[in-house]
Amino acid sequence: MQLFHSPSSPFVRKVVVLLHELEKVDAVELITITTTAFASDTTLKAANPLGKLPALQRDDGITLYDSRVITAYLDDLWGGGLYPGKSGRWETLTLEATGDGIMDSAVSLA
Repeated sequence: MQLFHSPSSPFVRKVVVLLHELEKVDAVELITITTTAFASDTTLKAANPLGKLPALQRDDGITLYDSRVITAYLDDLWGGGLYPGKSGRWETLTLEATGDGIMDSAVSLA
């Protein structure tokens, strides 16, 4: 698998933290992309029509994007247990959405 990434993206860092937590850093190749909101990298746009980071290209050629989708997928793939089943699921997802909203606001200020 390949993770299109930029070290300056807090959403990419969120995915990388999950990879560290699951001890799977070596299972995903980091592909560094330089992109902006107004000039998306062509390789990234080919994988993700939104042209945004992060994007995870699976070995089957399908690309997942949005850090929430990617982290939930990787957690499920490797049985990490960081996302609960039925009990507490919605509270966990709401907390994650709050964190993402804070990061989104911080990125907007930059």
